Amino acid sequence: MTETSGGVSPHRFDVNLFIPCVVLMLCLGLVACSHWRDSYFDDGVGVLTQSDIQAKLGKPHMVKDPLLSDQTTWTYRFAMSESELDPSGVKALGKQAGSLMGGAQGGPREKVFCFMYILTFDKEGILRHWEREVCPIPQPPDPFQNSLSG
Repeated sequence: MTETSGGVSPHRFDVNLFIPCVVLMLCLGLVACSHWRDSYFDDGVGVLTQSDIQAKLGKPHMVKDPLLSDQTTWTYRFAMSESELDPSGVKALGKQAGSLMGGAQGGPREKVFCFMYILTFDKEGILRHWEREVCPIPQPPDPFQNSLSG
């Protein structure tokens, strides 16, 4: 092993530089892991028109166009699986590793989630705001709340 004039080997890396680089790479990785629709709408605020979005996603599931307002709201509903919500593949990698280590073959099915994309347009039909929400789950009626007749 050869030493430099400072007494440190030239092949040793600087931990103080390594840790911030790893943290930066993880942060960039998390930002890049959003669903493509999120990126599409983020980049399209102030740019995309109703016809652009309809050409990409089809007709909206619900449209609110109040007469006394300059805004129009479109709502799209999409079912997305766990793998679609995890484009980096971290969860899938964990499942694959588990199956390699003797996990059950044909394990549990992937969970599917429902999301609503709520898009707000101005009077010219330009996208001004959007948000993604979990679809509301209707609650079945409680049979014990009904009064018994009789």
